Amino acid sequence: MKKVVNFVYYMMVATLSTLIVMLLLVGCDSGTGDDFEPPEFVYLTDVMPFSLPDGIEWITNITIANDSVYFAAFAEYDEDAPYHTFTIYSMDIDGSNIKELPNFTSVEEAEIPDTAEGGSVQVYRLFVDKDDNIWVVERGEFFYTPEGLDKDDWESWNQRVIVMEFSRVRKLDATGAELMSIDIGNIQKDRGDWFYVSALVVDELGNVFIGDDSSIHVLSGEGSLLFSLDADWVDTLIILNDGSVAHMGWGNKGRTLNKIDVSGKKFGETIDLPNNANYVHPGNDEYAFLYSDNIGLYGIEAESGESVFLLNWLDSDMESDNLENITFLEDGRILLSNQKWNSDGTAYELIFLTKTAYSDLPERINLTLAAFHLDRNIRSAVVQFNRESQTHRIHVTDYAEFNTDDDWQAGLTRLSAEIIAGNVPDILEISNLPYNQYVAKGLLIDLYPLIDSDPELNRSDFLESVLRSVEVNGGLYKIFPNFSVTTMLGNPEIIGDYPGWTMDEFVAILAANPNADFPLGQGLTKITLLQALFMFGMDSYVDWNEGKAYFDSNEFIALLEYANTLPDEFDWDNNYVQEPELISSGRQIVAATGFNSFHDYQMYRALFGGNIVFKGLPAGDRNGYSLMSYSSFAITSKCRDVDGAWAFLRTYLDEKWQKENSWLGIPVNKNVFEEMIKDAMKEGNAGSVGWDGFTIELEALKQEDVDKITNMINSVSSTVGQDDAIWNIISESAANYFNGQASIQDTVRIIQNRATTYISEQS
Repeated sequence: MKKVVNFVYYMMVATLSTLIVMLLLVGCDSGTGDDFEPPEFVYLTDVMPFSLPDGIEWITNITIANDSVYFAAFAEYDEDAPYHTFTIYSMDIDGSNIKELPNFTSVEEAEIPDTAEGGSVQVYRLFVDKDDNIWVVERGEFFYTPEGLDKDDWESWNQRVIVMEFSRVRKLDATGAELMSIDIGNIQKDRGDWFYVSALVVDELGNVFIGDDSSIHVLSGEGSLLFSLDADWVDTLIILNDGSVAHMGWGNKGRTLNKIDVSGKKFGETIDLPNNANYVHPGNDEYAFLYSDNIGLYGIEAESGESVFLLNWLDSDMESDNLENITFLEDGRILLSNQKWNSDGTAYELIFLTKTAYSDLPERINLTLAAFHLDRNIRSAVVQFNRESQTHRIHVTDYAEFNTDDDWQAGLTRLSAEIIAGNVPDILEISNLPYNQYVAKGLLIDLYPLIDSDPELNRSDFLESVLRSVEVNGGLYKIFPNFSVTTMLGNPEIIGDYPGWTMDEFVAILAANPNADFPLGQGLTKITLLQALFMFGMDSYVDWNEGKAYFDSNEFIALLEYANTLPDEFDWDNNYVQEPELISSGRQIVAATGFNSFHDYQMYRALFGGNIVFKGLPAGDRNGYSLMSYSSFAITSKCRDVDGAWAFLRTYLDEKWQKENSWLGIPVNKNVFEEMIKDAMKEGNAGSVGWDGFTIELEALKQEDVDKITNMINSVSSTVGQDDAIWNIISESAANYFNGQASIQDTVRIIQNRATTYISEQS
């Protein structure tokens, strides 16, 4: 189910804690925001990028061992080359002396049958033991295409004839020369068609441990299979400081480390891990092992078993997403590897971390940023800003780290409590927070004066209609680099060629097409539709500035009545049909989507027969286009240094940043937006897209298409919103109407009265 009614998805993820609204608004008038308490120590980073050898397209299995770095490398694709294989390189830990292992060959030419026309050898895993022996897991496959079939045709791929395949573990010396080869084909056969080696270690006794999707296989140093153990997905095997091998798995209380008892051919001691342990890493003499999460790195003391916080990734100017090979060096530094993706491709780097007293760092102004679920793009921007700024430093608290399995909004509750105590952050990532309420209470500052006084920015640099859609009384209290527009769309011959519709018109069109048994797609129920259209149309029902509610409108009454025609539940197991099939067969006549790329337009245009119209969501003024902004930022009225905070926020409006991150959504920068339009209008750039097994051929945009898209964006006047307190009022009363216990008139009256009371109290 790849793209099931996007607004239902947004509805589920854009939740808001009622408690934080109530507590925060009580406490936002106190405090100075001066709550930053510096740590005693931090780890300073020394980043060492390393370049790939000429002719290498990409590398895998970066491994740090014994003062050297190893990796498997694949050459740039050559369509004239019959086989695609890999090589192994080593280099010193300072990034110098990169060299190919001279005696390594992934497959000997003599091994390959003469009948083979093509094939490849992939490396699954690479491990270096204490004696500098290199172990690799390889998977090879060679084939030919039967006569009469086009070997370059994708449809013929499944009809190719395999003439040789192997799965094996090879032991190599430091030069790459083979010392031993272990055939693990029988293990693969036992595992069925799907076999992928996800983990590999070799202990001090020479035993080889292999992890696949659901098992751990232990082989002797001579290559015989000693035993196998069933396990959940095995993505990690590590050697602990006592020499034992352990698997990271799941226990009754959460994540665990399960030691493997080789002599008993079973799992041994189980070590419970902290709830925040996402990954585990080998330790040293002081720590039995390390573990990490999105926040930082921790050690488990070998003697006491206590968890010790070692470092915060962002405080050390690092992103946490792709850090690997965390290794303690003898001099106390920590070494690790990192991969970074940007518009220029993949970059690789080694990072050295040196423990340093915070008091020894150059003095800078510290600014606090509070977020709830910090995405990787924010982390990346914080790291870049902190590395480059000589005057300011951003310290981030992601309050999602305080969530628990029992309370997924515990972080929001904690944020509210801290603000009540006077700890108001300087900057808020506000996409999951109640923006309009914050503005109404004076918690945020207007950003237009900062844009106007910025020598490199101007309001005309941006899609002004988009900024206007989030204004409050003419002020702009948040900025965002990209956005999507929630809308309904379909074939104009069926749903009308004019943009916009009222709820009555919407219902009439659905009634006029009885053959469309899933007119809006699948998954909708009474409650999901009601909550989605409330969330995406909340500006029509709630005015926080005036403290008024409009749930007694004809539009809301019609919404309740239509929602009542839908089922109480949807049976996904028995009723699911791919959306492309529903649309192309006429069973679905309307698609509801968060429109965030020109590919969306091209894809739906093809599915709906070559033409579409943006209708928006049903609204009384026929302007039901709702804007959802991603990674929205605001500066609080308690900010200790507005200029410093703006220096960080403005990076998201920078043309270069938006161009490099245009895949995140529609950019607000006008130049980047117009460049994307030009690119989408070029013949040959459209290509195709796969969706639920369907291949949809896309066509370049024409000017009339561009006009439709820009007119829709220019028409956006409302934003996606959510308030749990109001939703609880709606859902409780609507449930009585849906089950026949209350009339529509009584239901609307109760919702209007209760919502009005709540809104007036909070405004």
